[in-house]
Amino acid sequence: MKSNPSLETKKNFDLSENSVDFSNSIDIYVGQKLRDFRRRANITMFDLAEKVGISHQQIHKYELGQTKLSTGMLFKLSKIFSVTPNCFFEGFNPEAPADSLENKTDITSRKNINKINVLLIDDSAEDQFLFRNALEESGLSINTYCMHDAEEFLKIIKTKMTITQIPVPDIIFLDLNMPKLDGNSLLKSIKQSRELQYIPIIILTGSIRRKDVINAYKNYASGYIKKSFEYQTFKENIQLALSYWTEAVILPYQALN
Repeated sequence: MKSNPSLETKKNFDLSENSVDFSNSIDIYVGQKLRDFRRRANITMFDLAEKVGISHQQIHKYELGQTKLSTGMLFKLSKIFSVTPNCFFEGFNPEAPADSLENKTDITSRKNINKINVLLIDDSAEDQFLFRNALEESGLSINTYCMHDAEEFLKIIKTKMTITQIPVPDIIFLDLNMPKLDGNSLLKSIKQSRELQYIPIIILTGSIRRKDVINAYKNYASGYIKKSFEYQTFKENIQLALSYWTEAVILPYQALN
């Protein structure tokens, strides 16, 4: 019986789409890192291609993991994004390919958690009190936890958080100006932790210095809110941020659980 060429072609196409080649998982992971760095730097593919002297189509192939990044190209890209070449490989787990989190499925059928866990790290007892009040008046389903010391939370990170009764937070609000260990240092440590780096961290501080804002986003903060001396404004800013993270977007825990 004569085979149907179009049917045979479709069969081969389907097999290639559904099969997983683990050998190029590192290229996919590095490509995703490249895409993330480029977007955070607000650089288009065309602009990046011009900077490194290649075509934008090649940049697209790099980001899809279709082409391996050479050592020379990694150094060029690292210089543009002001990172070290190692940053492209941070968090890579060879036993879990870069696309395995998606597992070729969506998460629309996953069960939502009734309440999310919000952690505030701030040495000011007054600000903690105002923060708790703002959340209680929001009407959102939230478990609120507060810590006074960034250094204390860093110790928890190093001991895998299992020794405390505080669950892994879904969102962290973080003050910058704290004794012993400042907020930016803690932000860096959290983003370097394989277990916690996906958690959205929103800076909540009294500083509006340009350097602080830029450093926060450079270290992958998800937002930056200036504390207001007026409670109403303070409350509205907190509630607006939480409405976005709890109602408008999909939180990491929904994809991981």
